[in-house]
Amino acid sequence: MKLKICGLKHPANVHQLLTLKPDYIGFIFYKKSPRYVGEVADLDWVKNLPGSSRKVGVFVNEAVEAVENIAAALGLQVVQLHGEETPEICNALKMSGLKVWKAFGVDEDFDFGKTAAYADVCDKFLFDTKGKNRGGNGVTFDWGLLEKYQGETPFVLSGGICIEDAGAVLKLSKSLRLGKFLSVLDINSRFETEPGLKDFELIKTFKHELFG
Repeated sequence: MKLKICGLKHPANVHQLLTLKPDYIGFIFYKKSPRYVGEVADLDWVKNLPGSSRKVGVFVNEAVEAVENIAAALGLQVVQLHGEETPEICNALKMSGLKVWKAFGVDEDFDFGKTAAYADVCDKFLFDTKGKNRGGNGVTFDWGLLEKYQGETPFVLSGGICIEDAGAVLKLSKSLRLGKFLSVLDINSRFETEPGLKDFELIKTFKHELFG
């Protein structure tokens, strides 16, 4: 299991977080989000970030060409899709050389069978809490629902994860079947002092609890 810190938009904060060596760092390119990172022309600092953390761009129903252009300009390695993107769109982005993560909002009524059509065109799925806000609602879903997932595509666990969830995350990561597919833990709003500004010490403590 790897760690992703998402919803970043302040250069100094990001540089500090990079000292924790997260596996992935995420930037939101959805203008309606309070964590919208800004226009590409103002993001040279994203392009030039040091270290080995992989850069993820979060998009909602964005045109393929626009996603490809932003990814190329900023050196994004992964695109995370939170809209109604079709398998065809995912495939087009994958064919351009990007890693593709497709997000699904999970609640009691979610049919995990919907993921099957994306299995061959996505590198990972992202299971988030279903809600009105694209790219995050700050609350967790019932992780017991993951038992209904019968696919073999690795998944990212997202949605309102906080420091108090460390024990439950470790338990899930060690479960016989799901542990094999839990690939990335995605943290965001519950580790903030304001939208887009992360609490370094809180994340440092959380990372230590999970990974030592």
